[in-house]
Amino acid sequence: MGLKSTSGIVLKTFSYGDTSKIIRCYTRDFGKISLIAKGVKKSKTLQIGYLEPINCISIDLYYNSKRQLQIFSKAEFDHPFLSIKNSIKKLSYSFAVIELIDKTVSGEESHLQLFNLTKNILSAINDNRGKINTIFWFFQLKLLNLLGFKPNLSNCSNCQNSLITANFFSGELFCDKCSTVKQIKLNKNSLNMLKSINKIKIENISKLNIHSIERKEIGEFLKQYYSYHIDGLREIKSLRVMESILN
Repeated sequence: MGLKSTSGIVLKTFSYGDTSKIIRCYTRDFGKISLIAKGVKKSKTLQIGYLEPINCISIDLYYNSKRQLQIFSKAEFDHPFLSIKNSIKKLSYSFAVIELIDKTVSGEESHLQLFNLTKNILSAINDNRGKINTIFWFFQLKLLNLLGFKPNLSNCSNCQNSLITANFFSGELFCDKCSTVKQIKLNKNSLNMLKSINKIKIENISKLNIHSIERKEIGEFLKQYYSYHIDGLREIKSLRVMESILN
């Protein structure tokens, strides 16, 4: 059991006894792991400040692949994301990002592309690089691609003809002719905007201008798509909490 160093994004923390904490963390080198920070609540080194959800930190830990709970040694900030913590909307969408990671990623298997995506999305939210919900939709689409659930936005799932508008039901998109049930409708602009979000680079998100009708359709489509394809994800709790606060 040697001392290892990695970068990680804190997903959740739990109190353990009077003095310790358990931290669930998505790391660059070890995937999703849980660590115990013994005595951190009473530590004079203020390490507990690093161990809050959304923080991106450099971690020293004693790692053993045969053990379910790794031992935390120390941490420092990689990116403190200070702007996120001063905005309810930024905070809610950032919690939604780590909620999706926590619910869709399992096991101690590193995935550098997914780790970098998550870190870059949190950085984009922190730095105001575009409308926050568009940044979040970008993340949702990229996450689906990496998980192997990429939606087919180009062709009808039944006849394979090119989609101009689309209807979503039973987890797939269908053209108007093949739609027996019109559960969720995507008009032409919504469909084209989803394709643009899926193809654009993260640094160019601010260039996208999405009207309110398309925003509603895109948001509802992605919500229902995740609910259908990802087990146990009927809703994103962080966004529901934000809506209740802002409304």
